[in-house]
Amino acid sequence: MRHRGLEVITDERLIEGLARTPIDAYVIWTGHACGAQAGSLRSRALACIHEQGEPVPLRAFLQRAARLDGRIGLDPDAVRNSLRQHQAAQPAAYLLVRRRACGAFVAEVDIPFPAGQHRPFAAGEEVMDRDGQWVRGPAVAEGRPRGRMLRVG
Repeated sequence: MRHRGLEVITDERLIEGLARTPIDAYVIWTGHACGAQAGSLRSRALACIHEQGEPVPLRAFLQRAARLDGRIGLDPDAVRNSLRQHQAAQPAAYLLVRRRACGAFVAEVDIPFPAGQHRPFAAGEEVMDRDGQWVRGPAVAEGRPRGRMLRVG
């Protein structure tokens, strides 16, 4: 299978991609391995998230993926779409959430198989409170994650 390659991401292209990204959108990595295919856009992009159990601004994630090696990286729109598709993965180890004004994080879309959870999150359902605590108990993997993708770059 041929995967989408790295490409030159101009500053203008990155700025446009970030401008289309809501400022209150975040990604939370549970620490669990995900089933992304090695070398795929999704696996290369998700490998840019190092913070386990901490909300990372979606804009920061897109910027990291676009700058894997200087100006070489992954298209912000493609990365954002890949992350949205990941929400339906079995399991979804990278959760796309929105930060509410109160500071709590809610699921952006339905997440049918969230890693470390025994039931789905519905769109709008609280995932993490404003203090960074999982609403349904620990979703973060214990110890070192197994099957983590290799870093690119």
